[in-house]
Amino acid sequence: MTTRDWDRLKAETARVYAANEVEAGDAYFHMPNAHFYPSLFAWDSGFQAVAMCHLDPVKAARELATLFAQVAPDGHMPHEVLLPPAASRASLARNFTRWLVQWEYDSRRASHLVDPPTYVCAAEQVYELTGDRRWLESVWENLRRCLDYLADERDLFGDGLVTILHPWEAGTDLSPQFFEALGVDPRRDLSVIDATLYAIRLYRFCNRRGWDPTLLFDENRFAIEDLTVNCITVRALLCASRLASEVGDELTASNFRSRARSMADAIDRICWDEGAGCYFPRWNAAQPRLSRVKTAASLLPLFTGLCDAGRATRLVKEHLLDPDEFAGEYVVPFNPEDELAGFRPWVEKKLWAAHCIWINFNWMLAIGLAENGFEEEARRVTESTAELVGREGFWEYYDSRTGEGRRMRDFTWPGLVLDMIARHCPEALPTEG
Repeated sequence: MTTRDWDRLKAETARVYAANEVEAGDAYFHMPNAHFYPSLFAWDSGFQAVAMCHLDPVKAARELATLFAQVAPDGHMPHEVLLPPAASRASLARNFTRWLVQWEYDSRRASHLVDPPTYVCAAEQVYELTGDRRWLESVWENLRRCLDYLADERDLFGDGLVTILHPWEAGTDLSPQFFEALGVDPRRDLSVIDATLYAIRLYRFCNRRGWDPTLLFDENRFAIEDLTVNCITVRALLCASRLASEVGDELTASNFRSRARSMADAIDRICWDEGAGCYFPRWNAAQPRLSRVKTAASLLPLFTGLCDAGRATRLVKEHLLDPDEFAGEYVVPFNPEDELAGFRPWVEKKLWAAHCIWINFNWMLAIGLAENGFEEEARRVTESTAELVGREGFWEYYDSRTGEGRRMRDFTWPGLVLDMIARHCPEALPTEG
């Protein structure tokens, strides 16, 4: 990894982010992709703010300020807030499609869904870099409220973990860990129908019930203690506890630390499978059980900041470094090769369902590896990611078999490679002065 690599990736990040930038009055943010995703998305803004810390920290702070202003009256951070079509750079066809589904949003044009709270982790990184106390105080109340919502209103199983009510709330769409709950069989051709229609059917179901979490949990159409959401929430609570101390709110700081510890303990108690040596999400309100399908989310307790050392070692040595699972030519696949046997061809066309590498997961896993004592492995993931993004460019995701970029080009998430390099390959950074 060289300074030339850094300079090239930084220049490409700046180009892609400029192409997806929105500035409208006081609002400032990035669309993940201006043509296909012409909206403000919550966990995307968290990732984008992290990348922007290496381009323009002031703009990173502005993006998060815009996002935290969207917190709903009930305290939830909307998964998505729509841009007016006039301000969108999407095609007429895409804007028409968005118009057709406007029933999905509230009167503020905001989604009823939540997102994993990456934006809280990003807020701590922005504050550490800028030291802007006034900015922190301006976002603090809504930052606190959205975490309280997740920890309180979404603790539907009553065990301290966050429950999601739609797969989109995990950010991992049609993850194989959701197949059983959705009635999708990836080894049957006709199951493509259910896989295609599940999102709209479930969204309508939730809409008709007013998005009441308790009612939806009792209906038990889809209720999952997802690992992506819960692991990111644990880390977000720890980040928020430190930010609480910065604003002089020691009671909240202590509360958030305690909640993070309790959630991490619940993940260990509920989601760990000793025989498999990894974690699985739990689902089904009526008869709770684990969805025993491995994905990269099964490794995400590494990212919490509170992973048990022995279990961290098993995650890495038995899974992440296994060439039959996650240690292929291109890393880190979201779905290990051994889980994909027998999947029908249609599965490849579904987001998160088959052979895919997502740079946001590489970013989280590299951090988790380093924090759990696997610095060399974190460096290898970083170098592989930088090589992949440098060769293919900025794509929504990458094929884990060939490394080829897939779906939307000029997507923002690969900008996280800058933060990965800064953390794990710092010798590539330009020398000051």
